[in-house]
Amino acid sequence: MPTILSPVQRLLNLLLPFTDPSTPLIQDLLHTLIICSTLYFGPQLVELYKSRQNRSGFPDPVPYDEEPAADPTNDLPIDENFVLQPDTDDEVEPPPHAPTPPPGQGPAAWPADAQIPFPEHEQGEPANIGDRPHPTPANRVVGAKKAKSLARKDQRRAYHEFHRQQAEMRRAEEAKDAPAREAALEAERKRRAEVEKEIQERERAERERKKEEERREHVEERERRERVIRIMKEELEAKGAVDLVDLAWHEGKDALWIERLTRASGLLAQSAKAEPGAHIMITAGGWLVRIDAQLMREAYTEAVSLGNKNEGKVSFAEFGDILESAVRARAQC
Repeated sequence: MPTILSPVQRLLNLLLPFTDPSTPLIQDLLHTLIICSTLYFGPQLVELYKSRQNRSGFPDPVPYDEEPAADPTNDLPIDENFVLQPDTDDEVEPPPHAPTPPPGQGPAAWPADAQIPFPEHEQGEPANIGDRPHPTPANRVVGAKKAKSLARKDQRRAYHEFHRQQAEMRRAEEAKDAPAREAALEAERKRRAEVEKEIQERERAERERKKEEERREHVEERERRERVIRIMKEELEAKGAVDLVDLAWHEGKDALWIERLTRASGLLAQSAKAEPGAHIMITAGGWLVRIDAQLMREAYTEAVSLGNKNEGKVSFAEFGDILESAVRARAQC
């Protein structure tokens, strides 16, 4: 391996400066200057040579255009401005002959010493090939397939150009209408802010109204309960019985409400404690009654009278009727 690399190393030492310690410094500097000059001026000399060749009158060869691959858009319409030429090598029918000139005209009527005007390049030296128009995609004759390909390219280019112009027009219109649009947006923001403020004010007023209604209802409910409890105490003290259903109807409530209020108020226990031997109860008919010793004596007296008439027999139903009659009689007093 070292044997193979040694010639390469010697070649590099010859081409590159500052590789051999025995070489004089002046030689290495000149070597470096030559390499740098070649690398710097070499590309410019090549460009100068190419430009002189182009100015010598010989046009650059036109690159061969390969036929495009099969495209599913071959059915697109072809521009009528293209000159189509058949791709086959068959002989083309020659164009028709020129019409015969009228008498007195044409070459037969020319003088004998007349000279036929030929183009300048046909009279003398051949025309310079550099004077001919350079073949371009705009003036060259192409085949049918190439014409279709060019037509598709032009259509795509026109399509994208159309959309670009439309986008520019939209941007221009938007830029022109930007101040009015900003003013409309600002007005809409102000209107929405005012509407939101009105909605917040209505909601706040509605909350205040509901709070006031709840407070008023709470006060009315408390006053109603206090009034009903006071009436029950007064009637129970005076008559010993209170019609709860009738009292609830006057207050706009039902029997369940007044029964719960009676039990929650503590009347059933307070009256019994105030008068020993008395018992307060709520009947199935919705009456609050106080049964004391005097009422029971009256009921027992009536029961004894009834028992004497029935051979000493009094049923519970009959005793209940006697007790109810006694309660009603005391309540009507």
